[in-house]
Amino acid sequence: MNTDPVFYCQLDYDNVPYPSPANGFGTIANNGCGVCAVSMVAENMLGVRFPPEEAVGFALESGARVDVGTNLYILSEAFAKKFSIRLFVTEDGEQALKFLNERRGMVIANVRGNRPEDGHIGVFSDGGHYIVLTGVDGRRVHVLDPMYRPGRFDVPGRIGKVHMDGCVATADMSVVEKDCYERPYFLFEKPER
Repeated sequence: MNTDPVFYCQLDYDNVPYPSPANGFGTIANNGCGVCAVSMVAENMLGVRFPPEEAVGFALESGARVDVGTNLYILSEAFAKKFSIRLFVTEDGEQALKFLNERRGMVIANVRGNRPEDGHIGVFSDGGHYIVLTGVDGRRVHVLDPMYRPGRFDVPGRIGKVHMDGCVATADMSVVEKDCYERPYFLFEKPER
């Protein structure tokens, strides 16, 4: 039995349009981390097929596409409604960690990236980005990064902060919290069975 998670790398979708309302340009590859993130939550947490090509249409219909990327406040509410699941939004990383430790569901975290004002080098991105937190072992968080390619974490400022096992990154929650400083976590609760 295969226990590998479903993983979607946005870079594999440079031919799938995700047009910006500002200029009509864009693809999943350069603006679709949020789209890939909700696809991975749907498929890994709910066991529902929801590939990025389908998630793009859903994001556009929901009005979640913004000039650069996706407004996950809009997309997460539409997604929760579509799949009849509960959604909680917080900027408290410890609340997200507790949610994951209780095995209540999955989290999409909004990475801020580099912060020149305090010298922080983004581990999961240089700028705004969405990653999926799928589970934890204590304070070690399992992450699906829609931008992951081999070598992504082998650059100065990232080296040694992330361990890779296939497509799953593992990092201490403190690394995620520093990357998501003053940014939201979208907590998707599994439906009761």
